[in-house]
Amino acid sequence: MDPKLFTKIVNGFAGALVSVCKSMGLEITLDKEAITSDVNVGGSRAAALVGFVTTTVKGTVAIMVDDDGFNELVTAMSGGAITPKLGDPLAMSALGELANMASGQAFIKLSELEGLNLTPPQLLVGEHIRSIPSKEKSTQNFTLPFRLSKKGTLYMVLAMS
Repeated sequence: MDPKLFTKIVNGFAGALVSVCKSMGLEITLDKEAITSDVNVGGSRAAALVGFVTTTVKGTVAIMVDDDGFNELVTAMSGGAITPKLGDPLAMSALGELANMASGQAFIKLSELEGLNLTPPQLLVGEHIRSIPSKEKSTQNFTLPFRLSKKGTLYMVLAMS
């Protein structure tokens, strides 16, 4: 895959995620030392997956959170009106809405990519949730770990081929 295109997509989705989180009152900081070109999402308990395609690239963006990250995310996005409980449809909808908002903003940032299309988020929850990377040589994986202000971690995992 063209490294410039890969970088553009990663930066588009990551920038959108940071922008949306900050607009919701979440303090979010990229942990640059923990960025990997593989999948590394230790402690994740919930995830929102969004697929995307262009005329030249297809992939998935996963937003994954640990317990503390989920609690902080739900509290911030609901203004404290929703009790953060993994598996509760209303609480999980906050993660889905974050994925919707971030992917929508990324769509705008990446609109010059021909044929860009996104799927609605799919929500997953469970103990020791993890992403298993594809072993195909044409697929590139990338994990961006973000620290939230109250010790939570939010991961953005991209897989593209």
